[in-house]
Amino acid sequence: MACIETVTLGVVAWDDTAAEHFRPVILPDSPAGLDGLKNDVETGGASVLAVMADGERIGSVLVRLLAGGDGLHFVIECANADLPGFDLVETCMPALEGWAAKLGCVAVDVPTHRPGLVFKMKRRDYQVVQTVMRKAIA
Repeated sequence: MACIETVTLGVVAWDDTAAEHFRPVILPDSPAGLDGLKNDVETGGASVLAVMADGERIGSVLVRLLAGGDGLHFVIECANADLPGFDLVETCMPALEGWAAKLGCVAVDVPTHRPGLVFKMKRRDYQVVQTVMRKAIA
């Protein structure tokens, strides 16, 4: 990985770059797929954050705010970067958590099907709060 001096996050419109970043990491149970995520962003139900490293876009994060029984949750639904060796969790989570706090959120939720991400998030004091089991019947 090249030596990166500055990483920033900023809200951007849905674009082909976001689609390419999200395609490999979209949750397999997402009923609407990429088209649904695009629609959610375009209608204001979610936002795309560009991950910029030294001024070059290397990743995208899709976030949404959802009301829970205990308050507002900042949900990181998809995130991916295309710079080998770049760790989104270690690099971007502090900023995302800070952003969530400024928005008045009571929690940051990261739904995932990736065991490696579960491991990384547990190291950051995240807890598994739900496990969904599914058996296809059709």
